[in-house]
Amino acid sequence: MKSNKGRYQNEEKRKKKVSNRKYMSYEDVPLEDYRDEDPMPNNITKRFLKMFFILFLAVVTVMVILNIEKLTPDNIVHWFQYDLLGKTDGEGYPVNFSGSTVDDGNFDLISGVPAYCSDTTITVLNKNAGVYQENQHSYASPTLSVNDSYGIVYNTDATGYTIFKRDSIEYTGAVKNKIFAADISANGTYAILTKGEDYLARLFVYRSDNLEKFKYSFADYYMNTVSVNKDGTRAILSGVSARNGGLISVIYILDFSQDNFLQRYEMDDTFIHDVKFLDNGNAYAVGTDKLFFINIHDGTKKDIPFGARYLTAYAFHRGQGVMLALSANPDGRSCDLLSFDINGEQDCEIPTGVKAVSLSMRDNDRAILSADKITVYDRDGNVKGTVNADTDARKIIYCDKNTFYVLGKSRISRLSIEN
Repeated sequence: MKSNKGRYQNEEKRKKKVSNRKYMSYEDVPLEDYRDEDPMPNNITKRFLKMFFILFLAVVTVMVILNIEKLTPDNIVHWFQYDLLGKTDGEGYPVNFSGSTVDDGNFDLISGVPAYCSDTTITVLNKNAGVYQENQHSYASPTLSVNDSYGIVYNTDATGYTIFKRDSIEYTGAVKNKIFAADISANGTYAILTKGEDYLARLFVYRSDNLEKFKYSFADYYMNTVSVNKDGTRAILSGVSARNGGLISVIYILDFSQDNFLQRYEMDDTFIHDVKFLDNGNAYAVGTDKLFFINIHDGTKKDIPFGARYLTAYAFHRGQGVMLALSANPDGRSCDLLSFDINGEQDCEIPTGVKAVSLSMRDNDRAILSADKITVYDRDGNVKGTVNADTDARKIIYCDKNTFYVLGKSRISRLSIEN
């Protein structure tokens, strides 16, 4: 057992060692007396902050140079409000659209939200009717075409056009001759069909950076429609001419890597209203009395006649196919709904007893707008639900499960089906 004397001697030695240390631990010094005896020199701190600031300015300068064309006052305000502050204004649907009129074909979805082109503006709305963008144009006859996240508005029978995305105008330009039709792919490649100086029509194709990548001239047909495939490598076009006193239509398939056409089909005594490339690479053409399916992979064309029925309405879905409303009456009443998949096969035929104003399809659902009501069927013809629309409703777009955007005479609505 140690004596108290030994313990006191050890304590004196410990205190002596502590007093001789250059650095002390926290437990050796009261908290209120502790201070760092070796702080970072002020000149090192200043150099570090100066270097960080220079690097930050360099990054900002590079970003400004790369995006100089997009740094308009409107885009800067939009970025500040929506991206920085997270602003999501909008008081919900229905909402009046800008301008006096919106044609049925100038209403679509871009990146899953409604976009329209009126007689004065190009507008994209969010799901709460807030405005992603609203930009004025000066086109006398604007026409809209949308593919996934890209859209093009062109001035029919004039020369101007605009490329846009959900929240920005990407490019505004003009071609030399009057525009007949135009379309854009999901990757931003776009095609413009124009009047030709020495030809009946010419097609110009541009990359997403707006540089020309392909052109083709048509000497024998007046071309009137064009659609570009998903990856921007091919186009389908239709046109019309006269032969032996009768009408003849033509469908061209062009590959942008080849000088000559990939396929060409001629059809007597019919007129092609519209053409569309599907996401799987096949294509459809809607005629006055027939539907034409083009299998791009094997080069075959399949004719699907309407028989004694009249075409009342149609709607394409790039990912699923095409939907038709056919009626035995010229006025379109008591129509049948038919849909065809991406491989040219009919997947439904539904008698409705009503006149079709507009059609839309999504997954297993087939929807029809008639008068002031939307009715949704499954492919077996069973009614899944209905919802009342405005009496002046003109076009419906199936946006997500049980929900539609509806274009009226002066406003846009968002309606959900009542099961």
